[in-house]
Amino acid sequence: MGDGFGWIQQNWFALLQCLGIVGGLVFTGISVRQAANARRAGDHLNLLELHRDLWSKIQERPELARVLEPEVDLVAAPITKAEEEFLNLVIVHFNTGWQLARVGTFVTTGELAKDVRSFFSLPVPSRVWHQTKNARDPSFCEFIERCLRNS
Repeated sequence: MGDGFGWIQQNWFALLQCLGIVGGLVFTGISVRQAANARRAGDHLNLLELHRDLWSKIQERPELARVLEPEVDLVAAPITKAEEEFLNLVIVHFNTGWQLARVGTFVTTGELAKDVRSFFSLPVPSRVWHQTKNARDPSFCEFIERCLRNS
């Protein structure tokens, strides 16, 4: 016991410094983790707000209602410019969700795949997707096509 106490008497200042450094690192780690969690929560709220704003357009603009109809005659009534523009926004929104799922945030690729299958199985979204997919990120296109093949 004498050796340990003697060492502490001789090195108390260095020991105190080490404890201070370790304590500072622990508190910094805790702060960084809390900040990351707060940022993720903020990102989630922002995405939800964008999602709500996007889908509220169908309620505000009756000419977009056909986008969600399961049976549409695209020969008799081709896709309108308004529908195409809206669907391009929806596809970008899906792309954002896919990117977030890839980095492991609050969206999973499994949840997103279900949405992709149900949405892109509709005639109007399917047509716009097939007309515009060549201008999109190839990895994202592969994800969408894989989801559609697995439906």
